Amino acid sequence: MLNQNLTKEDAQWLINEFNQMRGGRIDSKTIGMFTKAINLIRGTNSGNPSCSCQWKSQSSIANSLYGQHEANIKEIANAV
Repeated sequence: MLNQNLTKEDAQWLINEFNQMRGGRIDSKTIGMFTKAINLIRGTNSGNPSCSCQWKSQSSIANSLYGQHEANIKEIANAV
């Protein structure tokens, strides 16, 4: 379920920043972006995985959530 409190600004970040990096590298410089995307979409406040062995799973979750909710995220981002 998409975060009901997702702001226009956050939706625009998801489209303009996160979506551009979705297929990119997963490393110490980018893992925060995947975590931020999950938190925005779910409305949670979890931290980065403590082990780099979990980064691939974290990115997969973020990518999946974005894909599932992309239409609604775009609707929020483009709202007047």
